Amino acid sequence: MRFAPASVEARVALGESYRVFSGLSALWVIPMIAKLTLAAGRHARRRSGDGAVIHGHWWFPCGLVAVAAAALARRRTISVVHVHGSDAAVTANTVHRWLARRVLRRAGAVVTVSEELRDWASSLVQRRGERRPRPRADGTEDGRSRARTRALQPLPDIGRAVRRSSPVLQVVPMPMGVDRLGPVTPTPADGPVVAVGRLMAEKGFDVLIEAAALMDATQRPDVVIVGDGPDRALLEALALRRGVNATFAGAVAPGEVREWYRRARLVCMPSRREGFGMITAEALAAGRTVVATAVGAAPQLITDGTNGCLVPPDNAEALSAALTKALQSDFDTSAASNAAAPAPFGPEAHAAALLEIYAELSQN
Repeated sequence: MRFAPASVEARVALGESYRVFSGLSALWVIPMIAKLTLAAGRHARRRSGDGAVIHGHWWFPCGLVAVAAAALARRRTISVVHVHGSDAAVTANTVHRWLARRVLRRAGAVVTVSEELRDWASSLVQRRGERRPRPRADGTEDGRSRARTRALQPLPDIGRAVRRSSPVLQVVPMPMGVDRLGPVTPTPADGPVVAVGRLMAEKGFDVLIEAAALMDATQRPDVVIVGDGPDRALLEALALRRGVNATFAGAVAPGEVREWYRRARLVCMPSRREGFGMITAEALAAGRTVVATAVGAAPQLITDGTNGCLVPPDNAEALSAALTKALQSDFDTSAASNAAAPAPFGPEAHAAALLEIYAELSQN
């Protein structure tokens, strides 16, 4: 469904929704929400005999659409709101939090791509007087909390659900394109440090360049940054000024990213924020050690000192020390690939987890 000029829709497709809708272009949000809500509501009413699920990605605008359309359709219609990360990051002021709280509370289920986001959503869904589950020393929850817990666990390790009065909160990691990774290859001893992502402030590539500059000149690795974006010129200038041998490979097709994983001695993800962190999961599944900031799902994917290192975001000194340690250590690459084995993160597992949520909601 068209909701704005092609130039605006193209930027939305590149994940820049919250940049696009920050100025006068924000006026496009009003007709977009109205058109999507009416269309989804009409479609759900036609399917109301069989039951319908309206699944909105990002709490705004499509989560709002899902909740509003389900209210319009009413009978046998359920809304699911999927939180990916950027939508949580921009929910900074009182008005945004007020609206997000009402959208999430009215959803049948809230799906998040990481535990970090699950905790954020839980803080909004929680009602006054309701206490959060508190883990006991043995890792289990107390009796009152356990009564509200539903262990769906569609994916091992980082998939778990918390059942509250409303809605269901469920962690479902992003699906990985496992078919494009290929077999695990030996790590090249003289390979570069590879980073992958859109060249924008959130990805923290400036912190990676600063961290490399802080390393001993005799041990400083070559850095390859794969991707393109608005900050490319700034990053190139920073690397030149700081004396870091950084190659900017530009944007590559998804099927070509595995070639850069294979060339890498290790992969670095210095993001200031992530919803999930697909590059971290892919690089680990490709058998590469990963040095990453402790954001998104990285703390669940990386065992510090075994298959990689975790550092705080926006900290060049800590990242420099972690890179030095990782380059000097003999990490077990089989442990790296096993920690993020492709199967649990594949499209089939992702779809199965969502279908299980839909089935549970439809039975209530």
